[in-house]
Amino acid sequence: MSNSTWTEFLRCPRCQRTGHAQLSEVTPFRNRIDLIPEGFEIRRDERSSDFQRATCRVPVLP
Repeated sequence: MSNSTWTEFLRCPRCQRTGHAQLSEVTPFRNRIDLIPEGFEIRRDERSSDFQRATCRVPVLP
């Protein structure tokens, strides 16, 4: 089990709100979201997941 953790910078392309999400590696092919900033949420589809601004409903930029 790995102890690798990191912070992702999030920015909404529509409203320009920013935040930081904290993630950690569970296994080499699986990550866990430990903290998501207020006003952001996880956007999931059949193939992947990403962050989005809750009110704007668009994927965030890196």
